[in-house]
Amino acid sequence: MEKSETRKRGPRTDGDARESIVNAARSLFMELGVDRVSARRIASEASVDPSLVRYYFGSTEALLEEALRIPEELRLPFRQLPGLPVDDRGRAYLEACLDVWEHPMGVTIMRWVAFAAERDNEAYRRLVQLTTEGVRLALPEDTPLDEAAVRSGLVSTVAAGLGVTRYIWKLEPVASMPREQLIASHAPVVQAFLSKPLPFRPAE
Repeated sequence: MEKSETRKRGPRTDGDARESIVNAARSLFMELGVDRVSARRIASEASVDPSLVRYYFGSTEALLEEALRIPEELRLPFRQLPGLPVDDRGRAYLEACLDVWEHPMGVTIMRWVAFAAERDNEAYRRLVQLTTEGVRLALPEDTPLDEAAVRSGLVSTVAAGLGVTRYIWKLEPVASMPREQLIASHAPVVQAFLSKPLPFRPAE
């Protein structure tokens, strides 16, 4: 067997093909749901040969994993929360949430969840996981277990309410309010839910 025959062969393409496939898959998964999207449809949307989808990813499931991966730069601010003074975490958490919602992938997922909630919800689970993990990291380390879930839920109502009002419903004046005004108005509420005494005793 000649040396040239033993070399692993693959489709020739430029360096942007893989990224184009991921972007096309993400858009189609959000629009149609995972079960309704084929490799051929993704390739057509990305303007590449269908063989490249399997060449790069092997399966639709692997492509889904890649397409819905939350970028590391969006995770980092949440992971840094435990290193901040407790009284600064409400603001930092809210800023991290705004960074997610203003990122093209984050706002795409939010819109998809809002308008196509009956379809596959893997993207929704990933977005919720990121933000709820962020709340957990923002909580003071000595938060009693019976309070942790309650506080997390209360923080989530503030964050989710702001996200939907500003980026999905686009209600004014919140939709066009400067970011600093949003943070100034909402961060104290988030901070209170994180670390201030609750106005009730959590159910056991």
